Amino acid sequence: MLRGIIFDMDGTLTKPNVDFAALEREIGAKVGFIIDYAERSSPEERKRALEILERYEAQAAMESELNEGVLEMLEFVSKKQLKKALLTRNSRKSVNTVLRKHNLHFEFIVSREDTKPKPAPDPIFLLSKWMDIHTDHLLMVGDYKYDIMCGKAAGTKTALLRYAEYVETELSPDFEIDSIREVIHIIEHFEQMSTDLHGGRNE
Repeated sequence: MLRGIIFDMDGTLTKPNVDFAALEREIGAKVGFIIDYAERSSPEERKRALEILERYEAQAAMESELNEGVLEMLEFVSKKQLKKALLTRNSRKSVNTVLRKHNLHFEFIVSREDTKPKPAPDPIFLLSKWMDIHTDHLLMVGDYKYDIMCGKAAGTKTALLRYAEYVETELSPDFEIDSIREVIHIIEHFEQMSTDLHGGRNE
């Protein structure tokens, strides 16, 4: 039975809009994921890299746009009385900007300040505790392999939102969707499974 859903933010609820190429140019190196780069750098370089990252994140948060179907999907989640959480490698400050701008509310939020970031399972274990839901009954929804790796490592079901320019072949998410609105169909799938299971017990 599905009791809660954990959502990634950038690229999942919002359209991806951080200019990573410009960010790397300012840092002065091809660094890949800035958080990972910062963690393996000297304290001074770590501070500099994170300051640059936070500036770009703040700009992206202010200019953020929701993916089509997000509001409809979140309303459906609430109607089904499923708990919902937000899990992101972004800063809490940029998360708050996005939520205020789009009038969104998540009772449970984990940002990079709270615990070891994705793809480690730590943030889902933390959310599982806060939500009082075992990971067996959670669904992790994201648009990148780190989201799926994180969910699988923690024992949740996983759903990958695919973009045409990003096709990850090494992953095997439980569900693949082309629109965030399709989370509604996933919820209905779990409802049908539960109905079938309980129906079978009564025969």
